[in-house]
Amino acid sequence: MDIKALEDDLRAYRPGTPGAAALHRAHVWPRYEGRCVANLAATMAGALGASVPGALPSLAPDLTGDLLDGVQRVILLVMDALGWLQLRRVMTRYDDVVFHRLAEQGRLVPITTTFLSTTDSVLSSIWTGRPPSQHGLLAFELYLREWMMAVEAIGFSSPFEPFSNTLLRWGFEPEQFLPVPSVGQALSGQGITTVTVTHKQFTTSPLSLMHHRGVTEVRGHNDASDFWLQLRRALHDHRGKRLLLAGYWSAVDTLGHKFGPEDESGEMEVRAISMLMDDIFLKRLDPALGEKTLLLMTADHGQILTRRAVTPVMAEHPQLMDMLWMPPLGEGRVPFLYVRNGMYDAVWDYLHAHFGDIFVFMSREQVLESGLLGPGPLYAEVPFRVGDIVGIAREDGSVVADFKDLDRLAGRHGGLSPEEMLVPLLAVRLDA
Repeated sequence: MDIKALEDDLRAYRPGTPGAAALHRAHVWPRYEGRCVANLAATMAGALGASVPGALPSLAPDLTGDLLDGVQRVILLVMDALGWLQLRRVMTRYDDVVFHRLAEQGRLVPITTTFLSTTDSVLSSIWTGRPPSQHGLLAFELYLREWMMAVEAIGFSSPFEPFSNTLLRWGFEPEQFLPVPSVGQALSGQGITTVTVTHKQFTTSPLSLMHHRGVTEVRGHNDASDFWLQLRRALHDHRGKRLLLAGYWSAVDTLGHKFGPEDESGEMEVRAISMLMDDIFLKRLDPALGEKTLLLMTADHGQILTRRAVTPVMAEHPQLMDMLWMPPLGEGRVPFLYVRNGMYDAVWDYLHAHFGDIFVFMSREQVLESGLLGPGPLYAEVPFRVGDIVGIAREDGSVVADFKDLDRLAGRHGGLSPEEMLVPLLAVRLDA
């Protein structure tokens, strides 16, 4: 398989939809038709002899070949922020990481994530098989019309007091939020066991409760070694069953935000994942548990190192803020702007005059018609959550509210750069 050709195709592709031509030449389009993380749900279900009604199609057959044949167990590992380009850098520098061996036994190819390339949205697509246009969880900060407020959409709290369980205290029911069913719900009705392993602090978060509807068992781990041990034990405890076992690991994202995705800390974290995965999980796995077992590893997104020089500070633009009825939401790399009545043209002109070399700007209608959020049917709340005008960072720019936010995050994501949009798909049979 020509990996370079696959990557080149992902980088070069543009659909003929309205607005697509306006994007920056380096932007990567989300490939919902079969080369995207959102296609994993149908792929995994199909391998297990089941289906996820309403889901996007399975991954294109050339990506998986015959690896899906005769599968009884699927293991899905989501390594938060381990983008394709970062993984390839580590593999180029280190011959001893386990991903070389696994790629030789199976396949390691690039695919795209969804748009926006941010955790809550992408994980929602993985756990429902639906694009953001249908599940409606678009970005980290969203305006929720039904609650008449802006929220950070992981802990569902005020952006000014994130992860404080604000909406939970007010009666918010996470299990009822997404308008589409989960993979766990679909598989449980077809006799398939689903187990997830995530950090214990995430097991009861609003986002996890949304995603884990219908899941048979949720296991919380304590640290890195325990993560791999819990995965191995889950396989053992559910032996003899058709099984989807999902694991989520967040450390690459945490380090990338703090130090930047090209820092040595991220590189060492990938090496640590390799060592623990090989020593605690793969080498100690009972061969009988590896039979008819497919291992998939991917990421929700990558990260890009942003520069202060191309990071506007909204506090320095009071004229613009006076024309908006709330601060920008969405992501720093993809701000959603809500415009005061009668101010649209003035805001549009201001944005292009001051930030036009940093962002591509699209109207709400252009975004919805472009297909960036995926195919329909469009969830009714999506137009209210997108904002009147959407900015998409051209290269390594971002936007922040004030000066204290300038250095808060070194690495960011949400946008359409190759660093953010290209993610790995490792597929390997453990009985090979």
